[in-house]
Amino acid sequence: MSYSIGELSKKFNIAPSTLRYYEKEGLLSQVKRKASGVREFGVEDCRTLLLVDCLKQSGMSIREISQFSELMRCGDRTLPERNATLQTVTETVKENLKRQKQNLKRLRYEAWLYEKACQYGSMEKAKNLPLSAMPKKIRKVKQELDELLED
Repeated sequence: MSYSIGELSKKFNIAPSTLRYYEKEGLLSQVKRKASGVREFGVEDCRTLLLVDCLKQSGMSIREISQFSELMRCGDRTLPERNATLQTVTETVKENLKRQKQNLKRLRYEAWLYEKACQYGSMEKAKNLPLSAMPKKIRKVKQELDELLED
């Protein structure tokens, strides 16, 4: 099965201009073309595109992805290097995810606090609510914040 650039764009929700840019940068280097010059993306191109998009969404720069793509083109002799790169990116994503989870907790606390402030007409009243008046998850974040501020 093959896809045109428009079909691929719709299938993976990636702008055609991005697909052209990836090809220009060598991230999708083996894209075939019909006699008319129209790009024809095959299954392996799709696999590569999904990996490139994953790496990009994971924080790798185009330059880094380009280097990774070059390693892929070199074949099996670069498997250890590619594995090491993917392990590093995986750890970075895990660390970022941990931070984002903390941010989400904090944002939920702040949103709850502002909701209560709107309800009571005062931020001060909301801030001074007893812990017992807070949902368990909100209470936990409040206690963690209080501990941080005590040090």
